[in-house]
Amino acid sequence: MKSILVVITFVLAVCGGAMAASMKAKCHPECRWQCDDPVCPALCHPVCARPKCEMQCQETACAQCTVHCEQPECSVRCPKDMCEKDECPKCETVCAPAECRTTCIAPEANCAPLCEETQCNWSCAKPTTCPRPKCELQCEKPKCDIEDEQGACCPCTGANLALAMQSASSLTEVDSHMAPSLMEVTHHMHFKEQNGQAPVCCPCA
Repeated sequence: MKSILVVITFVLAVCGGAMAASMKAKCHPECRWQCDDPVCPALCHPVCARPKCEMQCQETACAQCTVHCEQPECSVRCPKDMCEKDECPKCETVCAPAECRTTCIAPEANCAPLCEETQCNWSCAKPTTCPRPKCELQCEKPKCDIEDEQGACCPCTGANLALAMQSASSLTEVDSHMAPSLMEVTHHMHFKEQNGQAPVCCPCA
């Protein structure tokens, strides 16, 4: 009698597990958005401060100058009263003031601009032609559509009940001679069904 109760207890456990798997199979599958990840570069350009520069020149040499004068215009002037004595006035040469010009050649300047270090910052904006991500709603397959013999739910009668007994016997150490018959377990199941305690689900044979 004790072995019958042990096997029946395991039968109920096996049937209860099948019922739990059936309840799990009835749960709603979950759906999730699956999106790709497009990448595009930002639009950037440098923004630089106005540079501060000054001319730097090397010391120049002296200018090279030349003086050019025209030919002088000269004439001889003699006094009106001439005499032959030594004390008499003599004739003299008179020249007009000379016209001279000074021409100088200035040396070439050796100058170069000298600027501070360039200071720039980057200004970036979002691109206007970046592709949008492509998304697809993917849902799990309903668990009730997955063929799983151990998780299937069937009535606890006939071959289904026999399969539950076989699974329960493999989990117990009951002597084969003391194991309950299918009729004994069926009667016990009917008795529990009359009391509203019978499992609603057994593994499918």
